[in-house]
Amino acid sequence: MHKDISGPPLSVRERMATRLHRFRRDDAGTITVLAMIIFVGIIAICGFGVDLMMNEMKRAKLQATLDRAVLAAADLEQDLDPAAVVDDYFVKSGMDGTLSSTSVDDGLNYRVVSATAQQSSNPLFLGVLGIDQMIAPAAGEAMERMSNVEISLVLDRSGSMGSNNKIQNLRAAAREFVDTVIQPEGAPSLTTVNLVSYNATVNLGSVVSQYFNLSAEHNYSSCAIFPDTAFDTLGISRTSELDRLSHFDPWSSSEYTTEISQPWCPDDDYGAIVVQSADATALKGHIDNLGAGGNTAIDLGMKWGTALLDPSAQSLVDDMIADGQADPIVAGRPSAYTDPDALKIIVLMTDGANTTEYDLKPEFQTGMSEIFIDDRGDNNPTNDRFSSRIVDQSGTSSDVYYWDRYENYSNSYKYRNSPDGGSNARQMSNAETFARWGTRGRATKFYRTPYRDGRVSYSTYAGQYNAYEGIVYADHADTRLAAICGQARDAGIVVFAIGFEAPQRGLDAMENCASSPSHYFDVAGVEISDAFNSIARTITQLRLTQ
Repeated sequence: MHKDISGPPLSVRERMATRLHRFRRDDAGTITVLAMIIFVGIIAICGFGVDLMMNEMKRAKLQATLDRAVLAAADLEQDLDPAAVVDDYFVKSGMDGTLSSTSVDDGLNYRVVSATAQQSSNPLFLGVLGIDQMIAPAAGEAMERMSNVEISLVLDRSGSMGSNNKIQNLRAAAREFVDTVIQPEGAPSLTTVNLVSYNATVNLGSVVSQYFNLSAEHNYSSCAIFPDTAFDTLGISRTSELDRLSHFDPWSSSEYTTEISQPWCPDDDYGAIVVQSADATALKGHIDNLGAGGNTAIDLGMKWGTALLDPSAQSLVDDMIADGQADPIVAGRPSAYTDPDALKIIVLMTDGANTTEYDLKPEFQTGMSEIFIDDRGDNNPTNDRFSSRIVDQSGTSSDVYYWDRYENYSNSYKYRNSPDGGSNARQMSNAETFARWGTRGRATKFYRTPYRDGRVSYSTYAGQYNAYEGIVYADHADTRLAAICGQARDAGIVVFAIGFEAPQRGLDAMENCASSPSHYFDVAGVEISDAFNSIARTITQLRLTQ
């Protein structure tokens, strides 16, 4: 039998109250624990948020710095090392050591700069989860490119190019260059080429000469000469008068010609300028026709090469398009120097050095000569008769004429008071006579015999024999070349210069003209193809990034 020690039994009300009390006590403990758990969770979430926010702020600042750095480094107008530019941005932003990598893909007319960076930090709260370090990463890439390319290809065709297969090697190299840089129809960008070949002169040719205001001393050929001041500017005016080079042959001594065979300036379209062409076939055909002969005037070639890239030549291109002399696809060229999508390039080559540039002496450039012609009333120049007036007694009938067809006869036949042909004879202009005979042949035909016969002085004969004179000498031409090269570089034109088996003086001129040492090539033999290919590949790299 058990002993009851519980005391008097509780009433129902009392028992209910006791149970409620216990429930309240137990419930309060549960709420306290839960509240503590919630509180700790809130603190942790806030702490984690602070860590994440601080890390994101660092990442944003790091990304902004990286974006500015790669944009500045990719700018084609800045000449510093792109990787160094990126690094400098991080140093000056107080983020030295955060840059992970920098990659530069740098071509002639494009630049791609990419970089990655990261910054680490120790979290304040995430450590409780075992996260001891947080990383803020950044990556970016910037690219600047020029999609339209204008090239002036300035090629030496002087006499020395005829030796050692140099002209053949040049033609092959230039053809390959054209094939590489000219893009197929429908390409997203356009490359055009001005072709300027030079020896002692630059031939404008029958087409381009129509669009410039050449002086009117003659119309046999179309080469211009320039004052020194012309090399201080890039363009060539189409309205101001250009001095036309005289038409003459300083070397031929033949007396029996109907026209000079090797004029100092070509009287046809041999070597004529080609303006803004995207026609590879036509350009290569023009290159294939280049030969070798004459002196070397690199300054004139470079002057025309730069002028055809100068925006002032846009009216020339527009007029040629309107006349059907240029493809409408080249409209708007040459573009402005400030056009961000255009790149202007000159490829200049020589195998020599500047030599003397000649012209007729002023007294022979215009006016009438002392030579008379009787054309016998037909169009057959081989039976023309000539005489020269060696004594001019103005206003009298005492003039003395030398009849050259009686050279071996007595004086009474050779020297008369009227020209051969009498009233049928007409006086020839100086331009007409120098277009028919070389300076030596002209002097020999009309003045050598009178000199030997004592009818004219030696100075008269020698003056006719040496009717031309130097107007620009080698040192002078070097100075002019340096001036126009400097103007081109200052305008942002990229100048490649090739010395092709050239003497040291020519090599020095090419190196001085080039945009930088890396734009200068000293080559021999078939290496000229390597030089042209290297330049062409640099240009075409642009298309690989589009």
